[in-house]
Amino acid sequence: MRKLLLALLLTLSANLVLAQQEPKWNHYMFNDFFYNPGVAGSRGAISTFLISRYQWVNIENDASPRTTNFSVHMPIKALRGGLGLMFTSDQEFFNTTTTFRLSYAYQTALANGNLGIGLYGGGFQSIFDGTKIVARDPNDPLLINTRASALAFDFGFGLHYTDENMYLNLSSNRLNNPKVEYNTTGSALTVERNFFLSGGYHIPVGESFKITPSTLLKTNASAFQADFNVLATFNEKFWFGGGYSTGDAAIFMVGANVGKKVRIGYSYDYNLGGLARLNNGSHEIFIGYDFNITFPEKPQVIIRSPRFL
Repeated sequence: MRKLLLALLLTLSANLVLAQQEPKWNHYMFNDFFYNPGVAGSRGAISTFLISRYQWVNIENDASPRTTNFSVHMPIKALRGGLGLMFTSDQEFFNTTTTFRLSYAYQTALANGNLGIGLYGGGFQSIFDGTKIVARDPNDPLLINTRASALAFDFGFGLHYTDENMYLNLSSNRLNNPKVEYNTTGSALTVERNFFLSGGYHIPVGESFKITPSTLLKTNASAFQADFNVLATFNEKFWFGGGYSTGDAAIFMVGANVGKKVRIGYSYDYNLGGLARLNNGSHEIFIGYDFNITFPEKPQVIIRSPRFL
């Protein structure tokens, strides 16, 4: 761990840090709004989603990353699309990032399905705890040895297409390459734009089962990762499956639709990389709830005029 922190410190000393990609989610097929603002309003209901990930359990010094994401989006007929809000907290050993976004998507029929064209605007706060850094050179003028915070704004774009049997997403965030300048030193963090491509296809197997293979490709032009998952769904109620993240982990997933409004899921990662001997895997759990608000129709009021009785 100390070698890792020293490597990060040396990178900071160059006055420029290139951020890693967005937080990892095994349930990307359910949490598609996180990656793509074009999803806003596409479910035809007020859709809420809460997901939490505890990665690399029991890394020493309590350094295991913990990420929580909450989102809500809904269709707005007057806007011919949908609006959405999203909040994310990503806690790492020495850095906590809080992200907030407001999204709009234009929804239109296309071929046999629906196309969402979305934009988001938002920002994020980065809090860097330099007191946790073990420095080789404590006198480095660019060293952050206290708690420092910074705020930056960003925007993104996405396309979301669905029909009865498949879905396809293409999106990008941090398009403006936001620069985070901490308030105590000249050190800065430049966040790279990310690109996402995902898709899945439902394959019926008899009357009760369907198989859904899916993939998510992620890149920031300097790093690349691919996730591959296969889910088996029984009677549109229960699902289970597995997956693989390149160079990272093997994944087990299980979940259920509870009634017509609630869906829950859990996944476990078995780490395949160099950290495998240092942790006990990763856990991820989510709950989603879709609902509609209906207003009673106003009763028709008949006003009688004495003149026409």
